[in-house]
Amino acid sequence: MFRTAFATLLVLLGCLLAGPAVAAFVLVNEVTDEENYLEAVTPLADEPAVQNAVAAEISDALGEKVPEAARPLVDSSINNFVQSDEFRTSWVEVNREVHPQVIAMLRDEGDAVAIEGDAIVLDLGVVAADLKARFVADEVPLAEQIPEVDARVEVLSGPSIRQAVPAFDLLEKLSVWLPVASIALIVFGLMLSARRGQTLIVTGITLVVMMVLVMIAEWLGGSQVAAKSPNQDITGPFYDALTSTMSVYLWAICGIGGVFVILGAVLSRRAATRPTAPPPPPPPQPVRWG
Repeated sequence: MFRTAFATLLVLLGCLLAGPAVAAFVLVNEVTDEENYLEAVTPLADEPAVQNAVAAEISDALGEKVPEAARPLVDSSINNFVQSDEFRTSWVEVNREVHPQVIAMLRDEGDAVAIEGDAIVLDLGVVAADLKARFVADEVPLAEQIPEVDARVEVLSGPSIRQAVPAFDLLEKLSVWLPVASIALIVFGLMLSARRGQTLIVTGITLVVMMVLVMIAEWLGGSQVAAKSPNQDITGPFYDALTSTMSVYLWAICGIGGVFVILGAVLSRRAATRPTAPPPPPPPQPVRWG
Protein backbone atom coordinates (compact mmCIF):
# COMPACT_ATOMS: atom_id res chain seq x y z
CA MET A 1 0.00 0.00 0.00
CA PHE A 2 2.81 2.41 0.93
CA ARG A 3 4.60 1.56 -2.31
CA THR A 4 1.61 2.54 -4.44
CA ALA A 5 1.01 5.73 -2.44
CA PHE A 6 4.64 6.80 -2.87
CA ALA A 7 4.49 5.98 -6.59
CA THR A 8 1.31 8.04 -6.97
CA LEU A 9 3.00 10.97 -5.20
CA LEU A 10 5.91 10.80 -7.65
CA VAL A 11 3.52 10.72 -10.60
CA LEU A 12 1.53 13.68 -9.31
CA LEU A 13 4.73 15.70 -8.85
CA GLY A 14 5.84 14.81 -12.39
CA CYS A 15 2.46 15.86 -13.81
CA LEU A 16 2.55 19.15 -11.91
CA LEU A 17 5.93 19.87 -13.48
CA ALA A 18 4.68 18.85 -16.93
CA GLY A 19 2.77 22.10 -17.50
CA PRO A 20 5.68 24.50 -16.97
CA ALA A 21 8.00 21.97 -18.63
CA VAL A 22 6.04 22.14 -21.90
CA ALA A 23 5.86 25.94 -21.75
CA ALA A 24 9.58 26.23 -21.03
CA PHE A 25 10.75 23.80 -23.69
CA VAL A 26 8.48 24.98 -26.52
CA LEU A 27 8.47 28.74 -25.95
CA VAL A 28 12.20 29.06 -25.39
CA ASN A 29 12.94 26.94 -28.46
CA GLU A 30 10.39 28.86 -30.55
CA VAL A 31 11.56 32.34 -29.57
CA THR A 32 15.32 32.03 -29.20
CA ASP A 33 15.96 30.02 -32.38
CA GLU A 34 15.90 32.41 -35.34
CA GLU A 35 14.72 29.85 -37.88
CA ASN A 36 11.88 28.67 -35.65
CA TYR A 37 10.92 32.28 -34.99
CA LEU A 38 10.84 33.15 -38.69
CA GLU A 39 8.93 29.98 -39.50
CA ALA A 40 6.31 31.00 -36.93
CA VAL A 41 5.85 34.64 -38.00
CA THR A 42 6.26 34.31 -41.79
CA PRO A 43 2.63 33.16 -42.36
CA LEU A 44 1.48 36.42 -40.74
CA ALA A 45 2.27 38.14 -44.04
CA ASP A 46 -0.86 36.48 -45.41
CA GLU A 47 -3.10 37.58 -42.52
CA PRO A 48 -5.58 40.29 -43.66
CA ALA A 49 -5.38 42.03 -40.28
CA VAL A 50 -1.58 42.29 -40.52
CA GLN A 51 -1.71 43.37 -44.16
CA ASN A 52 -4.24 46.11 -43.36
CA ALA A 53 -2.22 47.35 -40.37
CA VAL A 54 1.00 47.51 -42.40
CA ALA A 55 -0.76 49.22 -45.32
CA ALA A 56 -2.21 51.83 -42.95
CA GLU A 57 1.19 52.53 -41.39
CA ILE A 58 2.86 52.94 -44.79
CA SER A 59 0.07 55.18 -46.05
CA ASP A 60 0.28 57.37 -42.92
CA ALA A 61 4.06 57.56 -43.23
CA LEU A 62 3.83 58.88 -46.77
CA GLY A 63 1.29 61.45 -45.62
CA GLU A 64 1.52 64.76 -47.43
CA LYS A 65 4.57 63.62 -49.40
CA VAL A 66 2.18 62.21 -52.02
CA PRO A 67 0.07 64.60 -54.13
CA GLU A 68 -3.60 64.49 -53.21
CA ALA A 69 -4.57 63.57 -56.77
CA ALA A 70 -2.31 60.52 -56.65
CA ARG A 71 -3.45 59.39 -53.19
CA PRO A 72 -6.14 56.87 -54.33
CA LEU A 73 -3.75 55.22 -56.76
CA VAL A 74 -0.96 55.16 -54.16
CA ASP A 75 -3.24 53.56 -51.54
CA SER A 76 -4.41 51.00 -54.09
CA SER A 77 -0.81 50.23 -54.98
CA ILE A 78 0.08 49.82 -51.29
CA ASN A 79 -2.80 47.38 -50.84
CA ASN A 80 -1.62 45.42 -53.87
CA PHE A 81 1.88 45.35 -52.46
CA VAL A 82 0.96 43.96 -49.03
CA GLN A 83 -0.88 41.13 -50.78
CA SER A 84 2.04 40.24 -53.04
CA ASP A 85 4.94 37.78 -52.82
CA GLU A 86 7.33 40.75 -52.63
CA PHE A 87 5.78 41.81 -49.33
CA ARG A 88 6.12 38.28 -47.96
CA THR A 89 9.85 38.37 -48.74
CA SER A 90 10.22 41.82 -47.18
CA TRP A 91 8.24 40.68 -44.14
CA VAL A 92 10.77 37.90 -43.52
CA GLU A 93 13.64 40.39 -43.69
CA VAL A 94 11.86 42.81 -41.35
CA ASN A 95 11.39 40.07 -38.78
CA ARG A 96 14.94 38.79 -39.22
CA GLU A 97 16.12 42.25 -38.19
CA VAL A 98 13.74 42.48 -35.23
CA HIS A 99 14.52 39.01 -33.81
CA PRO A 100 17.64 40.17 -31.89
CA GLN A 101 15.48 42.87 -30.32
CA VAL A 102 13.00 40.28 -29.12
CA ILE A 103 15.75 38.21 -27.51
CA ALA A 104 17.50 41.25 -26.03
CA MET A 105 14.36 42.55 -24.38
CA LEU A 106 13.26 39.16 -23.05
CA ARG A 107 16.73 38.62 -21.59
CA ASP A 108 16.76 42.17 -20.24
CA GLU A 109 19.77 43.10 -22.37
CA GLY A 110 18.52 46.55 -23.33
CA ASP A 111 22.01 47.85 -24.12
CA ALA A 112 22.71 45.10 -26.65
CA VAL A 113 20.58 46.60 -29.44
CA ALA A 114 18.76 49.82 -30.17
CA ILE A 115 15.16 49.35 -29.09
CA GLU A 116 12.96 52.32 -29.79
CA GLY A 117 10.82 53.61 -26.95
CA ASP A 118 11.30 50.47 -24.84
CA ALA A 119 9.25 48.43 -27.30
CA ILE A 120 9.75 45.91 -30.08
CA VAL A 121 9.31 47.74 -33.37
CA LEU A 122 9.08 46.51 -36.96
CA ASP A 123 10.94 48.95 -39.20
CA LEU A 124 8.99 48.96 -42.47
CA GLY A 125 11.72 50.94 -44.18
CA VAL A 126 13.04 47.60 -45.43
CA VAL A 127 10.10 47.42 -47.84
CA ALA A 128 10.92 50.76 -49.50
CA ALA A 129 12.64 49.38 -52.61
CA ASP A 130 10.00 46.73 -53.24
CA LEU A 131 7.23 49.26 -52.63
CA LYS A 132 8.68 51.70 -55.15
CA ALA A 133 8.89 48.90 -57.69
CA ARG A 134 5.21 48.26 -57.09
CA PHE A 135 4.43 51.97 -57.61
CA VAL A 136 6.24 51.87 -60.94
CA ALA A 137 4.46 48.69 -62.00
CA ASP A 138 1.10 50.23 -61.10
CA GLU A 139 2.03 53.39 -63.05
CA VAL A 140 1.68 55.71 -60.07
CA PRO A 141 2.46 59.29 -61.20
CA LEU A 142 5.96 60.44 -60.26
CA ALA A 143 6.62 57.05 -58.64
CA GLU A 144 10.40 57.51 -58.71
CA GLN A 145 10.08 60.77 -56.77
CA ILE A 146 8.05 59.31 -53.92
CA PRO A 147 10.31 59.36 -50.84
CA GLU A 148 11.40 56.27 -48.95
CA VAL A 149 9.00 54.86 -46.40
CA ASP A 150 9.81 55.79 -42.81
CA ALA A 151 7.17 53.70 -41.06
CA ARG A 152 7.41 51.67 -37.86
CA VAL A 153 4.93 49.30 -36.27
CA GLU A 154 5.11 48.60 -32.56
CA VAL A 155 4.59 44.88 -32.01
CA LEU A 156 5.06 44.54 -28.24
CA SER A 157 4.97 47.38 -25.78
CA GLY A 158 7.48 47.98 -23.00
CA PRO A 159 5.11 47.15 -20.09
CA SER A 160 4.14 43.79 -21.54
CA ILE A 161 7.78 42.92 -22.21
CA ARG A 162 8.89 43.94 -18.71
CA GLN A 163 6.15 41.74 -17.31
CA ALA A 164 7.36 38.78 -19.38
CA VAL A 165 11.10 39.18 -18.59
CA PRO A 166 11.14 37.39 -15.18
CA ALA A 167 8.99 34.53 -16.47
CA PHE A 168 11.11 34.10 -19.61
CA ASP A 169 14.34 34.15 -17.60
CA LEU A 170 13.01 31.38 -15.38
CA LEU A 171 11.65 29.36 -18.32
CA GLU A 172 14.97 29.60 -20.15
CA LYS A 173 16.85 28.30 -17.12
CA LEU A 174 14.41 25.42 -16.63
CA SER A 175 13.86 24.54 -20.30
CA VAL A 176 16.36 21.65 -20.27
CA TRP A 177 16.12 19.84 -16.98
CA LEU A 178 12.47 20.50 -16.13
CA PRO A 179 11.06 18.29 -18.97
CA VAL A 180 13.59 15.58 -18.07
CA ALA A 181 12.62 15.71 -14.39
CA SER A 182 8.91 15.57 -15.24
CA ILE A 183 9.24 12.55 -17.52
CA ALA A 184 11.58 10.75 -15.08
CA LEU A 185 9.19 11.20 -12.14
CA ILE A 186 6.20 9.94 -14.13
CA VAL A 187 8.03 6.91 -15.57
CA PHE A 188 9.61 5.96 -12.24
CA GLY A 189 6.27 6.33 -10.44
CA LEU A 190 4.50 4.09 -12.95
CA MET A 191 7.24 1.44 -12.71
CA LEU A 192 7.19 1.52 -8.91
CA SER A 193 3.42 1.31 -8.46
CA ALA A 194 1.96 -2.00 -7.35
CA ARG A 195 -1.42 -0.96 -8.78
CA ARG A 196 -0.32 0.31 -12.15
CA GLY A 197 -3.84 0.62 -13.56
CA GLN A 198 -4.97 3.05 -10.86
CA THR A 199 -1.72 5.00 -11.13
CA LEU A 200 -2.15 5.30 -14.91
CA ILE A 201 -5.64 6.72 -14.41
CA VAL A 202 -4.32 9.29 -11.92
CA THR A 203 -1.49 10.18 -14.34
CA GLY A 204 -3.83 10.66 -17.28
CA ILE A 205 -6.36 12.80 -15.44
CA THR A 206 -3.68 15.00 -13.84
CA LEU A 207 -1.90 15.50 -17.17
CA VAL A 208 -5.12 16.62 -18.85
CA VAL A 209 -5.93 19.02 -15.99
CA MET A 210 -2.44 20.54 -16.07
CA MET A 211 -2.48 21.01 -19.84
CA VAL A 212 -5.89 22.70 -19.67
CA LEU A 213 -4.59 25.06 -16.96
CA VAL A 214 -1.61 25.98 -19.17
CA MET A 215 -4.00 26.65 -22.08
CA ILE A 216 -6.01 28.99 -19.87
CA ALA A 217 -2.82 30.76 -18.77
CA GLU A 218 -1.77 31.07 -22.42
CA TRP A 219 -5.11 32.65 -23.33
CA LEU A 220 -4.99 35.06 -20.38
CA GLY A 221 -1.42 36.03 -21.27
CA GLY A 222 -2.43 36.82 -24.83
CA SER A 223 -5.29 39.00 -23.63
CA GLN A 224 -3.00 40.98 -21.34
CA VAL A 225 -0.30 41.46 -23.97
CA ALA A 226 -2.84 42.63 -26.56
CA ALA A 227 -4.51 44.98 -24.07
CA LYS A 228 -1.20 46.75 -23.42
CA SER A 229 -0.30 47.07 -27.09
CA PRO A 230 -1.14 50.14 -29.18
CA ASN A 231 -1.52 47.95 -32.28
CA GLN A 232 -3.60 44.90 -31.40
CA ASP A 233 -4.10 43.96 -35.08
CA ILE A 234 -0.44 42.94 -35.19
CA THR A 235 0.26 42.07 -31.55
CA GLY A 236 -2.53 39.49 -31.35
CA PRO A 237 -1.44 37.50 -34.43
CA PHE A 238 2.21 37.71 -33.30
CA TYR A 239 1.37 36.25 -29.90
CA ASP A 240 -0.74 33.50 -31.47
CA ALA A 241 2.04 32.65 -33.94
CA LEU A 242 4.68 32.34 -31.23
CA THR A 243 2.45 30.16 -29.02
CA SER A 244 0.81 28.02 -31.70
CA THR A 245 3.43 25.26 -31.40
CA MET A 246 2.90 25.14 -27.66
CA SER A 247 -0.83 24.69 -28.22
CA VAL A 248 -0.10 21.69 -30.44
CA TYR A 249 2.06 20.13 -27.72
CA LEU A 250 -0.58 20.79 -25.06
CA TRP A 251 -3.33 19.12 -27.09
CA ALA A 252 -1.03 16.19 -27.88
CA ILE A 253 -0.27 15.63 -24.20
CA CYS A 254 -3.99 15.86 -23.43
CA GLY A 255 -4.43 13.01 -25.91
CA ILE A 256 -1.67 11.03 -24.19
CA GLY A 257 -3.42 11.63 -20.88
CA GLY A 258 -6.65 10.25 -22.33
CA VAL A 259 -4.80 7.13 -23.53
CA PHE A 260 -3.35 6.67 -20.05
CA VAL A 261 -6.84 6.78 -18.54
CA ILE A 262 -8.11 4.14 -20.98
CA LEU A 263 -5.11 1.86 -20.41
CA GLY A 264 -5.43 2.30 -16.66
CA ALA A 265 -9.10 1.37 -16.76
CA VAL A 266 -8.32 -1.76 -18.80
CA LEU A 267 -5.55 -2.84 -16.44
CA SER A 268 -7.70 -2.18 -13.38
CA ARG A 269 -10.57 -4.22 -14.80
CA ARG A 270 -8.26 -7.12 -15.61
CA ALA A 271 -6.87 -7.03 -12.09
CA ALA A 272 -10.38 -7.02 -10.61
CA THR A 273 -11.56 -9.97 -12.71
CA ARG A 274 -8.42 -12.03 -12.33
CA PRO A 275 -9.27 -15.30 -10.49
CA THR A 276 -7.79 -15.48 -7.05
CA ALA A 277 -5.96 -18.51 -5.80
CA PRO A 278 -8.03 -20.76 -3.49
CA PRO A 279 -7.13 -20.51 0.18
CA PRO A 280 -4.76 -23.18 1.45
CA PRO A 281 -6.43 -26.16 3.12
CA PRO A 282 -6.58 -26.03 6.90
CA PRO A 283 -3.87 -27.93 8.70
CA PRO A 284 -4.87 -31.41 9.83
CA GLN A 285 -6.22 -31.60 13.33
CA PRO A 286 -4.25 -33.75 15.72
CA VAL A 287 -5.90 -37.07 16.64
CA ARG A 288 -6.77 -37.42 20.24
CA TRP A 289 -6.89 -40.93 21.74
CA GLY A 290 -9.33 -42.08 24.34
